[in-house]
Amino acid sequence: MEKLSDNLPIITLTTDFGIHSHFVAELKGKLLNILPNCKIIDITHSINPFQLIETSFILKNSIFHYPPQTIHAVGVDSSLELYKSLIIAKCKNQFIIAANNGILPMVLNGFEYNYKNIEIKQDDYFSFKNIFPHYIKSLIENNFDLEKLPGENENILKLVMQKPVFSGNIITFNIIYIDNFGNAYTNLTRDFFEDVVGNKKFIINLSKFESVSKIHTNYNDVSEGEKVCFFDENGYMVIAINRGRANKLLGFRLENNQFIIELI
Repeated sequence: MEKLSDNLPIITLTTDFGIHSHFVAELKGKLLNILPNCKIIDITHSINPFQLIETSFILKNSIFHYPPQTIHAVGVDSSLELYKSLIIAKCKNQFIIAANNGILPMVLNGFEYNYKNIEIKQDDYFSFKNIFPHYIKSLIENNFDLEKLPGENENILKLVMQKPVFSGNIITFNIIYIDNFGNAYTNLTRDFFEDVVGNKKFIINLSKFESVSKIHTNYNDVSEGEKVCFFDENGYMVIAINRGRANKLLGFRLENNQFIIELI
């Protein structure tokens, strides 16, 4: 007879815990006690604290590359003492578990998905470590059938990622993620840009004194130290400096991050 531990799925972890504390190690220990031999993959633990938009960008561009029935546990702004329920969602045969804080509708926007909203009555500030693993185990024990889990199929908190705005001859858009190299990923997509700009000339204002007027294909289209804008493989505009840190040299921050494209 096959035991639960004989065929465990992959469990990924995405948190804002950082890499220098004991929290991630505690969480993994908890999972391994409940699900011995489970396969744990770290997506990242370096999300800026409570940054759901950044989290959404990371997850949207990573989770669908995993094998079917992978479980993605999201520990960003995850206090069930605050949000009172957790969501387990299924989308394209991937399973995501997170607090009912609005993150899942952002990640899964544009996709069909099913979910269970499970009320959590006990107060536990460290619920991601102490409560989430038990519901991961329950999902596996119920053969990934959401209908066998407690909870309801409604009352999910919905947050929507801010979209670019086009008004007059101006497009405004924002940074949603800054990677380890200082490159800024924005909410401006290739489709939006091509629909609005087409063959018109334009200027992308990056700061008070810096701008570009051409979209390139990658970093190496410009000389070392030069500014470059291009669309990544997922269709998001990236603002970078070839072999430099755009966030430092151009003053980018997640908290103060609006850009303007002028059509001329």
